[in-house]
Amino acid sequence: MSRLMAVVAAAILTLTACSDGGETGVSPSVHRGDVSMITVGPSDTLAPSLAWPGGVDFTLSQSKVMWQGEGEQLVDGQPLLLDMYIQSLATAQVFENTYDGLPRSFLLAPELLGENLYKVLLKARVGTRVLSVAPSSGEFDDEPAIAIVIDVLPDHAVGERLEIADTLPQVNTTATGEPAITLNSTGEYPADLTIATLVQGDGPQVVPGSFIVAQIKIVYGADGEKDGESWKAGDVRQSSWLPEQAPFEGQLGLGKQLRALDEGLIDQTGGSQVMLVAPEQWAYPGEGTLILVIDILDVWNGET
Repeated sequence: MSRLMAVVAAAILTLTACSDGGETGVSPSVHRGDVSMITVGPSDTLAPSLAWPGGVDFTLSQSKVMWQGEGEQLVDGQPLLLDMYIQSLATAQVFENTYDGLPRSFLLAPELLGENLYKVLLKARVGTRVLSVAPSSGEFDDEPAIAIVIDVLPDHAVGERLEIADTLPQVNTTATGEPAITLNSTGEYPADLTIATLVQGDGPQVVPGSFIVAQIKIVYGADGEKDGESWKAGDVRQSSWLPEQAPFEGQLGLGKQLRALDEGLIDQTGGSQVMLVAPEQWAYPGEGTLILVIDILDVWNGET
């Protein structure tokens, strides 16, 4: 397992690319492989399928943008969500497949992605697909050249905002996609869990047992104190939007998560933004009502 993970990590860090997203300019030959020889098509699952001719040796690091996305322009340092498919060009063994699972989270930074992939993605938009070849480094005799398909996914909910009752906290979106939460002026909240869909996504539906990737921001609904710590209404209790934090990953509907999350997101859809107004019996005892805003980035319902 450690050998496979080393190949995956090395693949990410050795990506290079054509700056214009076109062909690499290396002429294909019978014996030397070229990225243009690899075709990417559909499969019986959500993952892509790869095909390439036999009898060739992929010895060059190459990339091409297969299509440019139509979403938001990526910017330096932003959170990044990637679907990845990594396959050996020697044996066809699949080393990584997040398309039939949950995507990987990164920050758009050269020290995390490698300089070459960073440069490709810095010119890309959400929705872009990149195909890359990473040859063997020669460090191990059995180390194969690998092909990598990467899809750039949205890192926050995108869509038309829905109106909600003006008695509830209001949510706006900042330039980075992070929600800004404005509490209602009365400081009074419903006694039971309140669920408000702010953006309606068109992805898979969350059902009991679903795995999700989500951005979550939680703020206090009122001033309070617990175990010697105090806070003001509106203070952030928890946020996956902080640079050092990764998006939440977890399984819902089976009693494994905070009750508000575990039950409040059932029947919501991938791509949605949802606000939960959670009294403490739905959240954390002694902390009063919490306001949770969740961007559901991806939903995986297992093998169906």
